[in-house]
Amino acid sequence: MKIMFLLIFTMTIVSVYTDNITQYRGTVINPNSTLDDFRVLATWNPNLIRWQLSWGLFPHGPADKADVAEYKAWLQTALRDFDAALPIFRESRIKVLLDLHTPPGGRDPHDKWPLFYNQTFQDAYLSVWEMMANRYKNETQIMGYDILNEPNDKDVIPGLLNWRDLAIAVIQRIRAIDPQRTIFVEGSPGGDQHAILKLGLLPFDNMIYSFHYYTPYQFTFQNLYFNITPQTYPGVVAGVMWDKERIRTELQGVAQWKKANNITVHVGEFSAVRWTPGNSTFYFLSDCIDLFEEFGWYWDYHCFRETQAFDVEMIGDKDHPHRSPTPTLTQALLMDWFKKNQH
Repeated sequence: MKIMFLLIFTMTIVSVYTDNITQYRGTVINPNSTLDDFRVLATWNPNLIRWQLSWGLFPHGPADKADVAEYKAWLQTALRDFDAALPIFRESRIKVLLDLHTPPGGRDPHDKWPLFYNQTFQDAYLSVWEMMANRYKNETQIMGYDILNEPNDKDVIPGLLNWRDLAIAVIQRIRAIDPQRTIFVEGSPGGDQHAILKLGLLPFDNMIYSFHYYTPYQFTFQNLYFNITPQTYPGVVAGVMWDKERIRTELQGVAQWKKANNITVHVGEFSAVRWTPGNSTFYFLSDCIDLFEEFGWYWDYHCFRETQAFDVEMIGDKDHPHRSPTPTLTQALLMDWFKKNQH
């Protein structure tokens, strides 16, 4: 009876909102998935996917030790894989956000970004975006470019561009080749809701301002990278009561900024581990999506068939991960929202 109530509750939420052809709802995808995986995703009816150009597991991977030639060789392989999947998205009329997830230089052992202390990597960053702009300037299935995932310029050295100036420089180069392309930009450090406000407006039109939402981390990442007592939602996390109104408070600054400046906002990632107590992940995601919809933001869930920690097709048992024979509550939640999508 409890499960049935939750499914009815989900459908009730969906029915509150009217369809909006300008609204985009989808998922981040794992580029290492198969073409059959993408065909499965298409049956869920997303109208936007965020394709990660990611070299290895985030945050570290082969890019950390690769030179520019090696990085560019990897990127060519990654783009060929993307090109192979494009016909599926074209046939399903799913728009694609192409996300440069791994920057030239990767991260050093201290989690600093060589992109902001090595001129060679800044030059490479600009040149690879020029290459991609030329490659895809006539590709209408690509909705836009997410020019860098969760940038971090806290350690920029004198003489190099900070993130805001580097973003302006790369957008200028892209627009010189492809003047009409939509650009998605995230703020530094870390790409969260505070970082996008710190970045502020950039001097271009046809921009979409993007951020990632995982607050509170003690709940959304519990027992993934650190071990803690299981945290529930709604509930007290790190001494603070977290519920829908608390999330609203966290997001209010971006909502007001959007309204004041008549801009488009995109939540490029949001999630919580699947093994939270009870149905906490369902309630958290449901409240997040309700607010994203209320504020008129595009959104992409993180992530479809990538790390099993956030895989909505899997049961909630952390120690015995396997795909559920029937849709989980969180999968049903996403699919119910996607039913509203127009293409």
